[in-house]
Amino acid sequence: MSVTQGPVRVVKPRDLADWPVFAGLARFFWGCAALLMAVTAGLFFLVYAADSADSEGWRSPWPILLTPVTQVAVGAVLLGGLYVAPGFRRLARTTRLALLGPLACAVPVFVVLWA
Repeated sequence: MSVTQGPVRVVKPRDLADWPVFAGLARFFWGCAALLMAVTAGLFFLVYAADSADSEGWRSPWPILLTPVTQVAVGAVLLGGLYVAPGFRRLARTTRLALLGPLACAVPVFVVLWA
């Protein structure tokens, strides 16, 4: 004996917290992150230029830049991994970007403080 269960409903997952304020927050935080990264790059360029001018000849910039480049790469991998995490993917795209923005701002600050 078979029992009919009726029509199958396909429920579309709702965009959790897809509010317009999150688009503005995402722009603000990622703009701050870009500005902080530019300031960090300029700071390391000035440190390299001062160190290179003090030496007798041209030296490779990699010993000075190895630590910050590694830290930025690790930060990018962690932020990318968090962006595609299963629990995080349920949120709307703008919400994810707004939540990851402060973490992206922390990466250049951490690079400067660590170096």
